[in-house]
Amino acid sequence: MKFPRKSLAAAGAAALIVASGTAAFAGPPWTVSVGGSSTGSPASYTATSGQIDFTVPGQNLGCDSGTAEGTITPGATSSKAGEITDTEFINCLGPLNIPLEVNQTSTWDINITGDNSGGVTPGQIGNVSASVSNPDGLCSFDVVGTVAGSFDENTQQLTVDNTSGPDTLFVENVDQCFGLILEGDPATFEGTYDLANIANVTIAN
Repeated sequence: MKFPRKSLAAAGAAALIVASGTAAFAGPPWTVSVGGSSTGSPASYTATSGQIDFTVPGQNLGCDSGTAEGTITPGATSSKAGEITDTEFINCLGPLNIPLEVNQTSTWDINITGDNSGGVTPGQIGNVSASVSNPDGLCSFDVVGTVAGSFDENTQQLTVDNTSGPDTLFVENVDQCFGLILEGDPATFEGTYDLANIANVTIAN
């Protein structure tokens, strides 16, 4: 979500970084490999991010850093390549610099949306659902929807970023927040996560 401690605008993206050079679009199915193998059980990973940014109209929110955990599934897929099962957002600030706590409330899907180009595959984090609240009850809201992103197999980084493109992430169930965050506000989320504790992940067209 685009939660900035200095601007909650992170993770899992500059709006779909596509490597230079255009390959002919092959489309699904795509083949996901972990450690050079496209077979086997889902492989667990952990991931870390620096600053995560989150914005709604007129408001920049953010977190100093974040972590994510989940699985990547080897094999052929028409879309889903893995899951984000748990996230942590650290030192988050909201409107008027009040502290915020962010809790993931569903399993998020890691989806492929286009062909690998130069090692970068466009994608999307789907089924996003999170609750955001101030410990003193000054503000609370939920964030739901999808976030565009990409995976760079050269750096083993998952980037999330829906700052350009159609609005697919929204705020709902707003309580208070000084009238600065409104029901139905579109939201953006920016962050880049480094995969760890997992063998090299690649995606083939």
